[in-house]
Amino acid sequence: MQTIGERLEEARKRKGISIREAAETTKIRGDYLQKFEANSFDIDLPPLYIRGFLRSYAHYLELDPDRLVGDLNSVLSEGKPARREVFGRVDFTEATRTQESGEAVPAGRSAQDQALMLKFGLLGGAAIVAIVIIILLINVLFSHSAGKPAQAAQPTTTVQAEAAQTLTLTATDATRVKVVQDLDGAVLFNSALARGETKSIKKQGKLLITVETGKNLRMEVNGRNYPVPIEAYGRFALD
Repeated sequence: MQTIGERLEEARKRKGISIREAAETTKIRGDYLQKFEANSFDIDLPPLYIRGFLRSYAHYLELDPDRLVGDLNSVLSEGKPARREVFGRVDFTEATRTQESGEAVPAGRSAQDQALMLKFGLLGGAAIVAIVIIILLINVLFSHSAGKPAQAAQPTTTVQAEAAQTLTLTATDATRVKVVQDLDGAVLFNSALARGETKSIKKQGKLLITVETGKNLRMEVNGRNYPVPIEAYGRFALD
């Protein structure tokens, strides 16, 4: 009955493939393949990986992988009892995938992948945090600028002047008239008017007019006639 190594070597040579070509295709180290064909399974790897490599090599050579792995288990059990060693955490998902796909996964690969993933994860997280901080700073700066009221020009206390009006007083007979500006109490006119005499006064706002004889006075504002509300002595307001 042929040994495991003899069957492997015979199948490889039948396909006309060198150890080097087989190693490049299966991604299994050439010295491992040489040891398999020499029936030497004393490799410094966990048995799980040895079985995975053997299964991949059997698939590649179109041999029955289950039969070869079963023979390998017999060889390993017939030898010296395996010394129990603690290899730490083994990624069985990776090993199972190795057996099913036929791809070789070197020992320690999962640990390296985890280290790389952790490294890139930390770098990515730091980059995201930096971007968030920058965005927050920009928002704060813009909101501060928008919230700060622009320095407006000092408000000018401008009193919207009323449209210019002219009060014209005409005496139809002798009388005396006093005109006081209600806005500030300024006396605009205080004198007697002879018959036919006319006096023009610039009007701004409400006026308080005191007349000696109201019936002897005629008023016009910008050419529009305003009747005097009293006939004798008295005081009235003109808006």
